Amino acid sequence: MKRRESISIRDIALERMDILFRLGVEAVKNGYIDLAKRYGELIRRISMRNRIKIPREMRRWICKNCYTIMVPGFNARVRTRRDGKVLRVVTRCLYCGWIHRYQFVRRGSNES
Repeated sequence: MKRRESISIRDIALERMDILFRLGVEAVKNGYIDLAKRYGELIRRISMRNRIKIPREMRRWICKNCYTIMVPGFNARVRTRRDGKVLRVVTRCLYCGWIHRYQFVRRGSNES
């Protein structure tokens, strides 16, 4: 019984994080940066309390310094950069200046 309850709690937590993320994106678009920051903090707290990872799609758009939900064009700057053969995406939070870099991997481009 404990196993079934933990699975449902995990699903509820993921659903709640998704709802908060979408609300945060709308808050940024409407100019409520502080509200988006609060939503980002709540997402982090829910993931820590339930011991689950924040999904990658959300994690890349939450600032690790100020926990603001970043939306390109509103409070985030996104650039691509080529380092040799590696393509990187550089995201900068315009609220606190935090920079996040991650490698961009093209799917299906493995030609031998």
